[in-house]
Amino acid sequence: MSREDRLYDLIVMGGGPAGVAAAIYGVRAGLSVVVLEKALIGGRLVTIDRIDNYPGFPEGITGPELGMLYDEHLRRFDIEVSTAQVEGVSLDGPVKKVQTPEGMVKGRAVVIATGTMPKLLHVEGESDLYGRGISNCASCDAAFFRGKDVAVVGGTSAALEETLFIARFAKKVYVIHQRGAFRAVQSLQERIFELPNVEVLWHSTVKKIEGEKQVTGLLLQQKDGSVRLPVDGVFVFTGRIPSTTFLDGAVALDERGYIITDDNMKTSLPRVYAAGDVRRTALRQIITAAADGAIAATAAARSLNAEKTEKID
Repeated sequence: MSREDRLYDLIVMGGGPAGVAAAIYGVRAGLSVVVLEKALIGGRLVTIDRIDNYPGFPEGITGPELGMLYDEHLRRFDIEVSTAQVEGVSLDGPVKKVQTPEGMVKGRAVVIATGTMPKLLHVEGESDLYGRGISNCASCDAAFFRGKDVAVVGGTSAALEETLFIARFAKKVYVIHQRGAFRAVQSLQERIFELPNVEVLWHSTVKKIEGEKQVTGLLLQQKDGSVRLPVDGVFVFTGRIPSTTFLDGAVALDERGYIITDDNMKTSLPRVYAAGDVRRTALRQIITAAADGAIAATAAARSLNAEKTEKID
C-alpha cells in the first residue's frame, strides 16, 4: 500500500522535540504514526552548539548529538519518517489531509509541531545577500568567518548564546542592539562583556546591508546619525515567527500567528493538535516542546481509542 492510499492514525508535522515526543507517545499508545520533517530529525536544535539545561545531561550535550539520539529513538520504535515539506492542509473533516510535494498524506488526527522560522530585518540588501554573508545559524556558518569581522543583530538570550559561539572564530564581533540594555539572562551578559573581541553597539539599528556579491558592511542608524560599519558577515537573531503560513487560516491563531490551544494541545478543530514553539505558550524551550508533544499525542490517542470503543459497543 502506498503512503497516499494509507490512512494513518496520527500525522505529526515536524521532527523537532515536540514532534519526536508526539510520535513516540503516539506509537506507544497503539497508533499508526508518520512524521513529516523537511530537514533533519531534531529540527532547529541541531543547529545549537551546546545545550546545558536539558535534564539528564549534566555535562551538557550538543544539538546535533541530541538530534541523533532523537533519530535513534524513532528508529527503535520503527516510526515512519518522511522527508517532506508541508505545502497545505485540509483539516476540517474526519480525515485530515496534508499536502506535500510527494503527494497527499491522510490521517485521523494530526499534531502540528512545525516550530518557528527566523524573523527577517526587511532592509535593503538583505534579500540579495542572504546566504552570501547573511546567516541565521552560528553553528552552521561561524567557521566560514574565521579571522574576520562580523556583526550580530539582536539582544535576546538566544542571540548572545550564538554570539559566544561566533566569537570563537571571528576576529571581531559587533553586537548591534537597538536598546541601551540587554534583556538576556544575566550570566550570558557577563560572559559577553568579558570577551575581548566582542563590542556592543547600543541604540543601533541596521538600515542597509551593503555589498554586491558578498556582504561588505552595514549602514547603521544611531543616536547621532548614520554610520557605516565594515564587516564581512552579519548574523541576524532578532526573533522568530511561527511556521503557520501553510495552514491558511485552517485553525485559530493569535495576533502574532501562533496556534491557540487548550491545556491538552487541542486547537479549534477536532483531532487537530499543536505542540512546541508553534503554539501560543509562555516558554519555548526543548523540554517544554517535548512535554507539549507528549500531551498532544496522548490526547489524540484517547480521542481515537474512545471512538473505537464506541463502535465496538
